Amino acid sequence: MGRGSSDGRLTVEDSVSVVLCIPSSSTYVCLCKSQSAAMPSELECAMESLIKVFHRYADKEGDSNTLSRGELKDLMSTELSGFLASQKDPATVDRIMKDLDANADGQVDFEEFVSLVVGLSIACEKCYQMHLKKQQSKK
Repeated sequence: MGRGSSDGRLTVEDSVSVVLCIPSSSTYVCLCKSQSAAMPSELECAMESLIKVFHRYADKEGDSNTLSRGELKDLMSTELSGFLASQKDPATVDRIMKDLDANADGQVDFEEFVSLVVGLSIACEKCYQMHLKKQQSKK
């Protein structure tokens, strides 16, 4: 695959090139861009982007596999600025951090982070559906 770290583990650079990981007994079979002649799909690119964004902020301080409150705030201020600006409560990031931190360790791991993205995506999709209905009713 990629270069990997000196102990044989994948580095962040290697792991973001992974397009699809499929559980196979106790291991994962990973299909990488380099193993496929086809270009990654739009959804595969979105997944890769999600991973890259998470690690770009998680790598800033402490554990590179989790987001601290400060890293989460930085991520949301930059990557979700429209959502954050629409919130009236100044404690929004603290509330979100508490809601996301399922294991109460004071950090947000990738699985916990994805739940935020999923929740926001569902809300956006509902808005999209309402927009489509309004457009169709105008016809």
